[in-house]
Amino acid sequence: MELRQLRYFVTVAEELHYGRAARRLHIAQPGLSQQIKIFERQLGVPLFHRNRRGVSLTDAGQVLLPEAKDLLARADAITSLVRRHGSGQQGELLVSLTRSAPNGIVTELLDAFRADHPLVELKVTSGFTGLHEQQLRDRVIDVAFVRPPVDEGADLGCLHLAEEPMVLAVPSGHVLARRRRVRTADVAGQPLVWWPREHGPGMWDRMLDEVFGVGVRPPVARWEPEEERMLHAVQAGHGVTMITQGRAESLRRRGVVFKRFVDPQPTVPIGIAWHLGNTNPALARFLDCARAASLDAMPAPQADQDGSARSV
Repeated sequence: MELRQLRYFVTVAEELHYGRAARRLHIAQPGLSQQIKIFERQLGVPLFHRNRRGVSLTDAGQVLLPEAKDLLARADAITSLVRRHGSGQQGELLVSLTRSAPNGIVTELLDAFRADHPLVELKVTSGFTGLHEQQLRDRVIDVAFVRPPVDEGADLGCLHLAEEPMVLAVPSGHVLARRRRVRTADVAGQPLVWWPREHGPGMWDRMLDEVFGVGVRPPVARWEPEEERMLHAVQAGHGVTMITQGRAESLRRRGVVFKRFVDPQPTVPIGIAWHLGNTNPALARFLDCARAASLDAMPAPQADQDGSARSV
């Protein structure tokens, strides 16, 4: 029994007329009649009564009709499912966020992709750029938000999305807390609270280069593993630190003031990275969405109040 034979049978059963059925199927009437006879011989029972006025279903044909319709519907559903998965319209995508950019541009892109591809399940985790590079190479995740540059090599691709301003975090009683904006030169000589380079070498170098000068590496008064701990150290008076403006908005802390730099403001990039050998069709759709999205224009919130940020 073939699906094609079932389609022929169902069409004739619905039309009860070989001519109309043949036109629906876009085949010649004699060919359709011959195919139905072959099908009946294979089953060993007649499916239609034939007379000069037309055709009607036999008892066997009446039993077969609902079963045939159900089987064809299931076959069509399976075909559609496979095609959606193969084209990236359905499936799953493993995405990891960078902890330094949990909102803003990241949320915009994820929301846009979900709206355009509602049948793709996004499984979202978070980490830092250094970890993401290894996870992409190990095929643990499909795509990651990163702080470029990354170690692309011959196996990783990276798409730049936008630039995000940096802000300076200082204790609320600090002399710089009274400034409307600060200069990069104001940071020189200040005790610095900082984070390990292996978390994101590209961003680590970029942030220090932007503020202290290319290749200048100031002494670090206190090392902390993540921004929450960095701000806790600033709150306790152990030094100053720098974080992204978007992160400052989500990490308001009493006793810490975020200060914008004077123009030109130091910035760090945000992008996405993926393994070039990843053949997940949903990844290709995600990359298309990222390229098409208008993500280069970002708001410039002012962050110079005690633990707060506002747009200007």
